[in-house]
Amino acid sequence: MIEIFCDFDGTLTNLDTLWLLLDRYAPPEWYEIELKMLASEMSEREGLKAELRMIRQPDEILLDTLLREIKPAEGIEELIALVRQNGWKMQVLSGGLIRFAGALWRQWGYGDIPLFANDHYRNGEGGIEVIEADVPRLKEHCNHCKRWHIEEAIKRGSEVVYIGDGLTDFCPAEAAHRRYAKGHLLEHLQKKGLEVYAFNDLQEVAEDLKKFNRKDAKKAQGTQRKL
Repeated sequence: MIEIFCDFDGTLTNLDTLWLLLDRYAPPEWYEIELKMLASEMSEREGLKAELRMIRQPDEILLDTLLREIKPAEGIEELIALVRQNGWKMQVLSGGLIRFAGALWRQWGYGDIPLFANDHYRNGEGGIEVIEADVPRLKEHCNHCKRWHIEEAIKRGSEVVYIGDGLTDFCPAEAAHRRYAKGHLLEHLQKKGLEVYAFNDLQEVAEDLKKFNRKDAKKAQGTQRKL
């Protein structure tokens, strides 16, 4: 059984939703925190919370901005059509906020595909406080432990495919059997010496997965003949 796990921001979207909101509504200091996270001087778990506390605009304004400016990534229709056609299981693992990512996901017509993310509430000063995703934590680095989802799929005996681009994808992608990456994730996996397939758009991922699926089918037929 093939299970597809895919990051949301910057992978399934044309722009990173959190970066857009931070760039638009937070003071410039947020980017210094981002650089510290990328340099491993601060964990994502700490950094994201510090960044989002700087945003004080109401959720309605933030969501309206996202609905107007965030679009599905190129090739998303081809990827999801392939997943549905083959009966594969797909889950979206976001390091962002469920109320925003979920609203976009449903609007695009993909609400039947599970999406997991962090939640949030407002503190006394109106800033966003992150509520960590409600999944078990294998490591302490991220607010949403994406690695847990991968490990559970491996326990089920699935062939795990991971698609991503950013910091919160480092750990889960390392555990996957097949990896598609761009951006910071691609650089990370290459430095680690792990096998990874670079992509520019999701149509490229879909085309490669078709070949991967055909190879698996041939292997299965060969095994049956031997038996």
